[in-house]
Amino acid sequence: MHSFSLVVLVVVALADGSPAPEPRTQAPVAAQGAQAPAPLPEPRWEKLPGWLGFATVKPDAKPKAYWTPMHPKAQVVLFTDVWKSVPAGTKVRLVSSAGPSEGTYLGTSDELYGCDGNIATFAGFASATPLPEGPVWVLPPGGTEGLTSLPVKEVAANTLGAPLPKGKTAASKDVRAYEAGGLGFLLTKTGKLRGQLTVLLGGKKAGTSPISKGDMAGSETSPLNLYDKDEVGVPRPEAAFQLGKEGPVVVVLGMRRYEGHVFNVAVRRGDKAELLAQDSESLYFCAF
Repeated sequence: MHSFSLVVLVVVALADGSPAPEPRTQAPVAAQGAQAPAPLPEPRWEKLPGWLGFATVKPDAKPKAYWTPMHPKAQVVLFTDVWKSVPAGTKVRLVSSAGPSEGTYLGTSDELYGCDGNIATFAGFASATPLPEGPVWVLPPGGTEGLTSLPVKEVAANTLGAPLPKGKTAASKDVRAYEAGGLGFLLTKTGKLRGQLTVLLGGKKAGTSPISKGDMAGSETSPLNLYDKDEVGVPRPEAAFQLGKEGPVVVVLGMRRYEGHVFNVAVRRGDKAELLAQDSESLYFCAF
């Protein structure tokens, strides 16, 4: 780190007697011995701070979710290589379903993930507190005021304030509903292998996304089941976070696909909400 001495620019009075400008000083770039924060990669999601990560388990552990990553050292990983230039030891903030904690970047490495010797590149982080499996939001270092986890709960479909599809009741197996982060999430089956996700704010539609079980060679073609936890193509809220006192609320939705797990994000800012359905985090696990 270079230190700079004060540079004083003295302007001599002009020959006609007019006063010279006030002296100016150039402040030091940084105090001697101070360390500037390490530059971090660009945020992962447009208009959202930070990055979507996932809590890990040890390589010899049995995870609760098939997609949970394993790592010998890190408690949280990002599926990316863009942190390679960041110095190990850089501090971050973390928030999981257990609440906020402090984190430390450990470095980037290639680790086994999924089947058939598949390799994923992980940016790994240590956590000051134990973390439960599931999504973890990683943020730049700083204050933790207002940073918190929010509950995710299943609710009766007729409590979201929106009309149900014609001919459907709250007890129908063709509808399912959740609340998280002040948003409602209504899943509706519309065909043998198809359905729709509707995001609601105050009972009003804030976004929609089609649901499709899809068709893959060798896959089973039983009807779409909204109540099967292992069903392909059904998005469900996995976690919800308030990203600081003035920050947005984000709800992370996870969905199983034939080759892994896909995550989308719904965002609420006060009385406005949107589903970022066109962007996703896809974890390739295995062709199954």
